[in-house]
Amino acid sequence: MKARRLDMAAANRPDAAPGIVALLLAVALLLVAMRYLDHLKSDGEALDERETSIAKQEQKYQVIGKAHRNPGNPHAEELMAQQRYAAEPARDLIEKGWSPNIALLSLEVVTMSRQINMVFETRTAQEALSYADWIEAQPATERVNVTRQTEKPGPPVKSVETTLQITWRANAGQAMTSTATASASAAAFAPTEAHR
Repeated sequence: MKARRLDMAAANRPDAAPGIVALLLAVALLLVAMRYLDHLKSDGEALDERETSIAKQEQKYQVIGKAHRNPGNPHAEELMAQQRYAAEPARDLIEKGWSPNIALLSLEVVTMSRQINMVFETRTAQEALSYADWIEAQPATERVNVTRQTEKPGPPVKSVETTLQITWRANAGQAMTSTATASASAAAFAPTEAHR
């Protein structure tokens, strides 16, 4: 071990580098902590907004639930009619393209998110995809996803089980009535064109 040389002419002052490094680390940690607090605050505000929207939805459901208990009230009857009509666009969309070759296994209609989850069987994968393509081509349809398709070997008959997830448009009822009106007017207009 080497002995340290002492310089009696130099001032007795400790090295400043460790103190500066410690100060810089403290400032960096303070900045990170402040950023993290800002992030937590923004997350808290987002959660508060979500909680408020959920509370409003629950309040709406409570109003509809109270409508069941108070028949005869015109406002309650209007709410009940809206609730009954909410699934009509989904029902119309499914029924219009239905064929005898399609066997429905399960159907779930979620009116809040405008989604239809359905499981059905066909004899071939092409029939199932044709039905999915037909639904997707309808003006009331926003999106169609084939989430699963499995082939089932016989007996008695080979079949294909398909799971579809369909989202219909918010104004699907208006789109369906306008399409029906347009086709009716086109049908009424076609014979007059033929006679000319």
